[in-house]
Amino acid sequence: MDARLTDTHTADTGLVDSQRAHTLDELDLAIVHALQIQPRVSWVRMGEVLEVDAVTVARRWDRMVRAGMAWVDGYLSPGHDEGVYAQIEIDMDGRLSEDTIGQLARDPHVLSLKQTSGGRDLLAIVGATDLDGLARLSGDRVSQLPGVRAVRSHVITAAPFEGASWRLRSLTRQQRSALTMERPAVPDEPLRPLDRRIALALGTDGRMPLTELAQTVGASAATVRRRLRVLTGTGRLSLRCALARPLTGFPVSVVYFGSVPAQHLDETVSALRTLPGLRMCSITAGAHNLVLDIWLPTLSEVHTTEALLNSRLAHLDLRITERAVVLRTIKHVGRVLDRRGHSLGSAPLNYWDA
Repeated sequence: MDARLTDTHTADTGLVDSQRAHTLDELDLAIVHALQIQPRVSWVRMGEVLEVDAVTVARRWDRMVRAGMAWVDGYLSPGHDEGVYAQIEIDMDGRLSEDTIGQLARDPHVLSLKQTSGGRDLLAIVGATDLDGLARLSGDRVSQLPGVRAVRSHVITAAPFEGASWRLRSLTRQQRSALTMERPAVPDEPLRPLDRRIALALGTDGRMPLTELAQTVGASAATVRRRLRVLTGTGRLSLRCALARPLTGFPVSVVYFGSVPAQHLDETVSALRTLPGLRMCSITAGAHNLVLDIWLPTLSEVHTTEALLNSRLAHLDLRITERAVVLRTIKHVGRVLDRRGHSLGSAPLNYWDA
């Protein structure tokens, strides 16, 4: 579990502290929104759309990244990858060991890690090459960590909605249209070793320049450009611009565990897509076949949101069987976070080499 943590901070801690105190203004939020739509857009193009000098845009983004407030990264989508993913619940023996939490956060099998209220201490999304690898991960690897008392796995059979689809509301319709690119029609094909290297490199910096990316993965720039087109066109590679949750206006994160008859799953997922704070929807093979990660403005909306779900989807027999407030997000899609939700660095998903 010695996956390398890539530090995104400058060595000048005074500079970092002053940057973290920076309050995001409208231009900062517009830049983040633009990168949510097109994560690898050039600064020149973004400057044209926002009517701001490209140098100013680049400088603003660099400041946010260095402060750990925002970042762009890439990962192989659970809904399209050839591996096996699971939500795993981890019970501790009465106290949370920071050493154990740190090992989990840096584990290349762990995509996300949360400390929650309710019937488990930690909730993680993990990846493995196959079901046997998942069994060894939960049974031999995670369960043997200091302080771990029990591990329960729920295999993810589909992930129809991911946080990469979530958007701020800072740009006008015209600006959004100017940045939106149609996904190219490309043939679906098996993942290649090069594709995994590309995903791993972009996990540390989703805006890594093409020439640097090509050098990192050991391929020509033309080949990498072509593979990126295929990976993004098929949805196998998710590129997302993330903003520290407290800065989004949705400081509360809640995980709802629900059940719905199998014949209603597709219709339920379609209805859920309009839920404003929905960050991820996982379909699992377990006691709960639906796990929803939802961001909310206030704690008081935990129950009103549940009531809304139950009322709007009552005709589909949806039942929310449990809800858990996220007390702390330790790792979010390969990004290790501090207690304020700011990025400390990246520990990308890399189960295929681990």
